[in-house]
Amino acid sequence: MRFANYRRRRVLHSHSFTQPLDKQDIQRYSRQLMLESVEEDGQAKLANSHAVVVGLGGLGSLVARYLVGAGVGSITLVDGDTVDISNLQRQVTYNEMHLGELKAKSLYNELRKVNPKLNIKYKSLYVDSNNLPTLISSADCVLDCTDKIDTRKLINAATYRASTPLFIAAASGLSWQALNLPQNSTGGGCYACLVEYINVREDCLSKGVLGPVVGMAACHQATQALLFLAKGFSANIKWGHYLTGKADLGSLKSFTLPSSSTCEVCHDPN
Repeated sequence: MRFANYRRRRVLHSHSFTQPLDKQDIQRYSRQLMLESVEEDGQAKLANSHAVVVGLGGLGSLVARYLVGAGVGSITLVDGDTVDISNLQRQVTYNEMHLGELKAKSLYNELRKVNPKLNIKYKSLYVDSNNLPTLISSADCVLDCTDKIDTRKLINAATYRASTPLFIAAASGLSWQALNLPQNSTGGGCYACLVEYINVREDCLSKGVLGPVVGMAACHQATQALLFLAKGFSANIKWGHYLTGKADLGSLKSFTLPSSSTCEVCHDPN
């Protein structure tokens, strides 16, 4: 029932876009309009979509830039942190002029320069169980770009309850990880299941990372979300597959994430 309700919501949402692409839109998005995975119908859906990006560091700031560049109509930027000089090694949308500023506001100002027509909003706050339901209430998808396990668990639980698709990415050392979750009762697992299966204990902050590796994770995460927003569940992406990439070896591995029988978020004993 949760899945059916979500699909119904998506269909209604995608049909509410009535404005055709104007000449400037066609010029701006000409390269992706050539793609079968986007085309004009997909571009219209992107323009009528709402994505929430939580965490605006190396992952989220780059992810948000790609969403804006692709024409996602509504984007909410969420982070309570400020720009520190140690961020500049991997957070490519900030520079020394932004030091000490709120990341959400700084990124908002930069993204508005890319496309002022889009509905971009920012929230300079840290997410918790109280504010998450409101933050994601109108979202078509959420992109988790945070770096703490406890925060990821909160986002996972909130998106599952709301049946809102969740795109997760992370990077540490020379490796990166990604996971697309439909967040519905179709039998697959959720982030809480992943933590249990692979015994995740460390936050990304506890390890070093090479800047370009963060970019690799962000590019993958943004691509997956854009394909989904353009084509919905018919998009050619993999759901519930935990993907790991090794930047030094150029290798990729993945496994299907099942639902844990002890998961308090997604396991339904019935």
